[in-house]
Amino acid sequence: MGDYTMSLFHGSLPRSASRFALLVAALCASFLAPSGFAQLSSSAQTHADFDAAVQDQYPNQGGYNRQGYSAHHSNSLTDHLTIELGGGFNVPTGNTKRWQNVGYSINLGGGWMFSDRFGVLAEYGFNRDNIPQNTLTNVGEPNGNVHVWSLTLDPIFYYKTSGRVGGYVTGGGGFYRKLTSFTESVYEGNYCSYFGCYPSYGTEVLSHFSSNQGGVNIGTGVTFKPSADGKGKFYAEARYVWVDAPANSTTAFGTGTVGMVPVAFGFRW
Repeated sequence: MGDYTMSLFHGSLPRSASRFALLVAALCASFLAPSGFAQLSSSAQTHADFDAAVQDQYPNQGGYNRQGYSAHHSNSLTDHLTIELGGGFNVPTGNTKRWQNVGYSINLGGGWMFSDRFGVLAEYGFNRDNIPQNTLTNVGEPNGNVHVWSLTLDPIFYYKTSGRVGGYVTGGGGFYRKLTSFTESVYEGNYCSYFGCYPSYGTEVLSHFSSNQGGVNIGTGVTFKPSADGKGKFYAEARYVWVDAPANSTTAFGTGTVGMVPVAFGFRW
């Protein structure tokens, strides 16, 4: 019996034994396959559950219909508030050239951004210019200057917001006050220090006149962000300002309307 059994392993199997082996293999496969498929299905479900948990815990990791890492989705108060601080020079135009040299300007403002592109700022502007010497000679005054300050409401629209370099247009209007002063230098005595004594001069106002009126401004500018994802940016802009100041008449002394182009450099957040 043992010899016959060993011969089955060392020799070829009978046809009936081969059929029996195939039948057993088929039956085993039929019983084991559902278990294997179940394991595969369970593994896929576990993987899907893990992905869902990761996305819920870290919603900015990207993925289908999800925001990317750099997407800005905050809507806090500081995202809407904006402030600016700038300064530069102003260039008179038209009739204003007779009464104003190139001077300096300061611009301060703050407001509300309704979106990344559109907002409104309340701005304070100050422009100071000396009066040209030939005009002073004609009016018989030794020195003089013109101050124009303003409180305006100015919408702003950014036509380019992506990347580090951007661009915008702005403009508006409001209240403008113009003050023209004629002055002269007066000797006030000697100023003495450890190094010696020196003559000291002060400025005396001989006469001045002012006017309050409305005015408008319009301009454009460019911005540069130190960080592509940051909100703060440097800006450079030029505007045209027109002020409806009164001219000289029999009842009032004035220098006429103001036209100038302030050029400012600053920082806006």
